[in-house]
Amino acid sequence: MELTTHSIYTNHLNCKSDIQITLEDDMNVPDTKPDIETIIKTQGSILINDIVPSEDRVLIKGALIFSMLYQTNEDIRPIHNLKGQIPFEENINMDNLSTSDNISCHYELEDCQANLINSRKISISSIVSLHCCQMIQSQNLIGTDIVAEDAARADMDNIAAPEGLHKKFRDISFTQLALHKKDIFRINDEVSIPKGKPSIDTVLYYEMNPQNLQTKIIEDGIRIIGDVHLFLLYIPDDEERRLEYLESEIPFDGIVNCSGCNENFIPDIEITTGTFQIEPKPDDDGEIRLMDLELLLKLEMRFYEDNRLSILDDAYSTACDLKLTRENVLSEKLLVKNQSTLRVSDTVKISDNDDVLQLCSSNGRIQIDEQTIIENGIQIEGVIELDILYITENDNKPLNLAKGVIPFSHVIEIKGISPDDSYELQTDINQINVIMTDGREAEAKVSLSVCAIVFTNQNTSVISSITESPLDLKRLHDMPGMVGFIAEKDGNLWDIAKEYSTTIESIMELNNLKNDNVKKGDKLLLLKMVDGL
Repeated sequence: MELTTHSIYTNHLNCKSDIQITLEDDMNVPDTKPDIETIIKTQGSILINDIVPSEDRVLIKGALIFSMLYQTNEDIRPIHNLKGQIPFEENINMDNLSTSDNISCHYELEDCQANLINSRKISISSIVSLHCCQMIQSQNLIGTDIVAEDAARADMDNIAAPEGLHKKFRDISFTQLALHKKDIFRINDEVSIPKGKPSIDTVLYYEMNPQNLQTKIIEDGIRIIGDVHLFLLYIPDDEERRLEYLESEIPFDGIVNCSGCNENFIPDIEITTGTFQIEPKPDDDGEIRLMDLELLLKLEMRFYEDNRLSILDDAYSTACDLKLTRENVLSEKLLVKNQSTLRVSDTVKISDNDDVLQLCSSNGRIQIDEQTIIENGIQIEGVIELDILYITENDNKPLNLAKGVIPFSHVIEIKGISPDDSYELQTDINQINVIMTDGREAEAKVSLSVCAIVFTNQNTSVISSITESPLDLKRLHDMPGMVGFIAEKDGNLWDIAKEYSTTIESIMELNNLKNDNVKKGDKLLLLKMVDGL
C-alpha cells in the first residue's frame, strides 16, 4: 500500500527589520535664482531604485526627491521654486536572510523639512521609516488516500482498495497565495489651461495625487480606476505676472496584465505613488496652455485562493498492521477582507495675520498611531496631517501655508477576529475639501478608505506517511471472536471497529443499527474479523 499526497504551500515570515534613517544635506541656491527670504512649503517623496540582498543583510538604494517654494524680496516675482534630491544607500541587518529576491521593502516619509542657513543656502532633512521583510514558502505533503502499490505506480484513480483496508476522510479548508507580482501602472494624459485663465510662463510647483482608487480582477489582468488630483502653481504669461493656479481631476481607467489571475482569486493590492512630472507645451496657437503629465503607480499584487481538500483522517486494516505517522501543518484561512470609508472633519486655523484671498491647494498624510484587536474588530487611532496652501491679498507676500491636524478613531468591524490572527491594513485619502468659514478659519472634510485583510492561523494534524507490517497473530489469537461492548460515551463506531479489529458494517448488521452513531450506555456485540489469512 502507498499513501497518495497533495501539496499545499504556506508562507511564513523568515526575517524582518524596521528602522528609521535620517537624510540630511545642504544645498546652495543656484546663481540663476534670487535669495531666499522665507521658505513657504517643502514637498518630498522617496524613490527606491534597487534592493540588493546578501547574507544577513540587504542594501537599499534610493533617493529623497524634494521641491520647495520660497519667497524673495529681490525680484519682481516674489515666489520661486527649488528642486533637488539626496541619494542614499542603507545597509539593513536581517538575520537569516537568504539571497533570493523575494524581499518587500515599504517606506514612509515621516518628515521632510527645509531650514534656512542663510539667504543662499538651505539644509534639507527628513526622517524615513524602512520596513523590510522576507517571506519564505514551504511545501507540505498531506495524505489524501491509501491505494495499492500497482495503482500508485500506474497513477490510477478509482481502483479497488487493498483487501481489509478501511479509511476515513475529512474535509479541510485553507487559503493559499496563488500569485504574487510587482508591476508599474503608468498614467499619461494631457491637460489644458481653461479659457478663463492666462497661459503659462513659468511652472513654480505642482502636486499629483491618485484618489478614489478601485481595482477589479478581470481574466489575466487587473483593472484600475481612479482620479489624479492635479494642482499646478504658475506664473502667467501676462503683464501683471501674478500667481495663477490650476486644480483639476483627471479620471483614468486602465488594465495591468497579470497572467494567471482569475475572478475567483481574492486580491490584496497595495498601490503606492512613484515618480510624477509635468511638461508644458504650446497649443495650436503657440501659447503654453497644454501640459503632458505622467504619474507612475507602483503595484504589489498578491492573489489568494480559497481551497477545500478531502484528506485521509484515519485508516486501519484487518489484513495487516498499519501504522500512521502524523504531523502538524500550519496553514492560513482568510477570515475576511473588509473595506470601509471613514469621513472626518474639523476646524483648521488658517492665519492670524494674513488676509486670505483664496485657498488653492490642500493635501494630507495619514498617520496611524495605534491599532489594536478588540472583540469583533480592529480599533485604529490616528491623525490626518494637512497642508493648506493659500493666496493672500498682500502682493509682497502672496503665498502662505497653513498646517492642521485632524484626529480620528475608527473600528473596523471583523466578526470572530482573535488576538492570534494576522492582518494587514491599507489606508488612503480619497478626497479633501477645505472651505473658509471666516477670514481666519476653515472647515476641513476628509474622506478616507480603510482596507483590512485578516487571516486565521490553523494548526491541522495530517497523515504524512504509513508503514505496513504483518498482522500480530498472537494478539489476534488472544482476542475473543465475539465481544460484548458497553459504550462509555457518545461517539461513532469508527474507533470501536478499529480497536476490536472489525468493521462498521459488521457492527451495524450484527446489532441492527441504522447509522453509526453511538450513545453512552449502548450495548453492542462485536465480531472479530481477519482478512488475508
